[in-house]
Amino acid sequence: MKRIIIFYLLTVSAFAYSQNEGNDNLTKFGRINLGIHAIEFSYELPVSNKFVWENNLGIGLGMNTNGDMAHYNLAFDKPTPYLKSELKFVYNRKKRMLKERKIYNNSGNYIGLQAKYSFGNKNVYDLNQSVLTEIHWGIQRNLGRKFLFNTHIGLGYLWDFDNSSGEISPTLGVRFGYRLF
Repeated sequence: MKRIIIFYLLTVSAFAYSQNEGNDNLTKFGRINLGIHAIEFSYELPVSNKFVWENNLGIGLGMNTNGDMAHYNLAFDKPTPYLKSELKFVYNRKKRMLKERKIYNNSGNYIGLQAKYSFGNKNVYDLNQSVLTEIHWGIQRNLGRKFLFNTHIGLGYLWDFDNSSGEISPTLGVRFGYRLF
């Protein structure tokens, strides 16, 4: 587990220094999100004119496998901590600009590749240490200058470290964010 955290921190810092400062379209910012999965702090970092790398630290939804199914549980009194990293390919920003639609806060449609590592929570529902790797299609939109709406739908693979088993699972995300800086 220490190796995963060290890898995560090294990767985040490497991309932070490789950002293209001349990028006029995409912006870097931090925000707090509340959604169907959890509450989290996230940071969006443009790595090119069409790619954004979003990293999250949150508490909320836990995961495990039961041999034939992936299980997701949310316990409000004992949330499960997690790390999440997502690379988004934002593909329709120029079209949005031509139609004079807002592109603030990296608004647009995207295809994302995401990995979520859950630390597990043995106090509730036997939630295990697990990683969910998924590919999805999503949208991110402004709700004013500081508020954002983000949703995605896709397909993922959940690997449960405690049970040494994995399952394919549909994925869904809906969250509202507030831009902090």
